[in-house]
Amino acid sequence: MTTVRGKSKFAYGAVVAMAVTGIGVLPAHAAPTPAKAPQQQSAVSATGTTTKAAASRSYTYLSFKINRKDTSNSRLSLVYVQVINPDKVRTYTVKTWRAGSGTGSTNSCLKNRGVLPSGDYKIRSFEAHKDGGPHGIHGLAWYIGEHLCKPHGTNRDALFVHSEMLPNGKQGSSEPYRWDGNSDYKSNGCIKLKPSDARDLAGYRSNYPHPGKLYVS
Repeated sequence: MTTVRGKSKFAYGAVVAMAVTGIGVLPAHAAPTPAKAPQQQSAVSATGTTTKAAASRSYTYLSFKINRKDTSNSRLSLVYVQVINPDKVRTYTVKTWRAGSGTGSTNSCLKNRGVLPSGDYKIRSFEAHKDGGPHGIHGLAWYIGEHLCKPHGTNRDALFVHSEMLPNGKQGSSEPYRWDGNSDYKSNGCIKLKPSDARDLAGYRSNYPHPGKLYVS
């Protein structure tokens, strides 16, 4: 997906933080469900005893499960890996949202049309009020870089998790900054959420470690 980067000239309203009692404790309304983490980690002190570093090494990641029958009706999840001690690591799906990628094709080598290629991505940056210029990405945006599709090796670049909104988070008067419904889950390859779900995902940044990875399957 091609986008033009820039800085927002608009103020963005604060995202409502999800209430928790502290890191490592899930909000009561999150209704977590167990999930399998691609990687687990723990921490011990030099003497072999558990330290506070264990809790600090808890982390989150995003998981995108592609619906091969309808790529515009796929699922994006925020997953929390809670490191309690070296022998106790818990993994929770904090919340899952509907998300789409591509215009309908499951061929991930089709630039600007195919679904996001499967694999591991680094979440390189987050912007609360991105201004991508005319027809670029605006508002909440997680930049995930680029990825080679298999087996042809086509490079899919300028990939984001985003929605359709203005830099200040409000709805525009026309496309591509006005969310009209199910058809707007389609994209040039990026992962797209409806505006309220993008705000929901961003809200968890207040009480959870910021996700550093995205796993696509």
